[in-house]
Amino acid sequence: MKNNQYLKDFRSQVRTRFAEDTDAMSMSNWIEKNTKLRKKPFSFNGYEFQRQIVDDMSPNMCVIKCSQIGLTEVQLRKFAAFLARTVAVSAIFTLPDDIMMKRTSQTRFGPMISQERVFNLGYDKPIRSMGLYQINQSFGYFTGNKESDATSINSDALFHDEVDLSDQEMLALFQSRLQGSDYRITQGFSTPTFEGFGIDASFKASDQHEYMLRCNKCRHHNIPEFNPNFVSIKGLSGDLNDLSEIDTEMVSRLDLGSSFLRCERCGHPLDVHDSSLRSWIPRFAGRRGRGYRVHPFSTPRLTIEYVVDQLLLYKSKDALRRWYNTVLGQSFNDSNARLSETDIRAVMGSSSAITHSAPVIIGIDMGIICHIVLIHLGQKEPVIFDFRQVSADNLLDEVRQIKETFNLVGGCMDRHPYTPLANSIMEETDGLVIPVEYASSPTSAAVQLVKDELDNISHVRANRTTMIDTVATMIRKRRMSMVGYGKHEHLLVAHLQDMVRIEKEDTSAIWQKLTGNDHFFHAIAYGIYATRVNDALLYRSDADPRSMFTTQDLIVTMKNGPEMGVKSRRKEAISLGTIS
Repeated sequence: MKNNQYLKDFRSQVRTRFAEDTDAMSMSNWIEKNTKLRKKPFSFNGYEFQRQIVDDMSPNMCVIKCSQIGLTEVQLRKFAAFLARTVAVSAIFTLPDDIMMKRTSQTRFGPMISQERVFNLGYDKPIRSMGLYQINQSFGYFTGNKESDATSINSDALFHDEVDLSDQEMLALFQSRLQGSDYRITQGFSTPTFEGFGIDASFKASDQHEYMLRCNKCRHHNIPEFNPNFVSIKGLSGDLNDLSEIDTEMVSRLDLGSSFLRCERCGHPLDVHDSSLRSWIPRFAGRRGRGYRVHPFSTPRLTIEYVVDQLLLYKSKDALRRWYNTVLGQSFNDSNARLSETDIRAVMGSSSAITHSAPVIIGIDMGIICHIVLIHLGQKEPVIFDFRQVSADNLLDEVRQIKETFNLVGGCMDRHPYTPLANSIMEETDGLVIPVEYASSPTSAAVQLVKDELDNISHVRANRTTMIDTVATMIRKRRMSMVGYGKHEHLLVAHLQDMVRIEKEDTSAIWQKLTGNDHFFHAIAYGIYATRVNDALLYRSDADPRSMFTTQDLIVTMKNGPEMGVKSRRKEAISLGTIS
């Protein structure tokens, strides 16, 4: 039978027309049998941790990854295998932007699809483009995380690459594409950025699989991480509790070549090359969401020496957070990008309510539940003394009551999405509280006044990043204080920590939400910004300088009385030639 030429020809024809597949074949085995990498059959050798991730088709799965561990490669193959093995389905593969989408589609996915026979069975001319790949009767879409695709393509599966670099609201919008499917699969992969954000938040809510390595001496299961409990480096001081403190000078005294991973219990060297000692184990097996976390030592191919070399490289570029995120696969709280609880509490005084007669500025963050802060500027630095939550239906009455109670002299609130309500509040306060619209691009002026068809000021256009930067800087430099927050203490801290400053190449920095609970942060930003709006209104050539207070007016007024405060600023304005 072995020499039967007819049988050989038949087998050859079968391989040409069909994939090697059975119902019992796992996804990883299918990829090994049917795809190649660098003209050799694809293999998981050295990356055995990938198998379970590839085989897992859970409807809600997230994977925290680090760099150089091959997960993007297997993610693309898993995406293609799902399309090839499942009849007449659609799947969407998202990347953070069009640049990353084009690069991945053209240089990685496209060549693999065109070269592998298994993805070209049954159709002489399948539909193929940079954003769309037909595989048999199924279709795979590639997108740069755009709203047009999130609202127009029906899908059975979503594969999200680099979740943390993507627009989180857009990722949520993609869920609507699954409503008509029987599969409804969502799988996200990403290097982490900040604690509680993106992939880190998803993993914390999942069953949290860790890739454990058993000690072959005491049989203890370890999760080997880059810390002194697991890393042994000859010449390293035992007093060093944080290995990220290793620097160039210190490395010259270390023997990195003889470094090894050790058991945290008995100190015995761990055998990272024996895959039989490895296994995925969940922390919370009963949770519905599936989560995996991949460390650099999940593969024997990445060594302690490599991690240290990368540490020195990233330190030389002043990018320690990037090292944590990409090399270690760990989230990191950068004090320059996110307010620390220490900084926030340093400006928090008494929680008890206070009373006074000083001029008051109001800041309002709009929503179904609106958040209000009241600020008085009668002292050297702004004092936020009142924090309130009220439904949008009751906001107008609340502002009316505040105006009757306090010496309200100015304020700002967001103009969208409740523009009619914002306009009503502006009218109710006789123009003291002005709606603010975030500019789509940086504005040249700190305050850009916008007029309606009757030449009246309708709202202000402002730079969102600059507004939030101002609040963050004032808190870090202790140039404001917060009192009278009462029951809102923990909520206030949470809101002020729910924004992170993201800096991307070739684009302006933005403040990004972590969970969306950031409302008091925005309310404070509107209140602080209102002082600049007051200044702009005073210095308008067509404005009556007696009609508005500025920041300095409020301080001078507390010392010298209202007339002295306004007159001093009027005199300064005239001397500058801004008003007549």
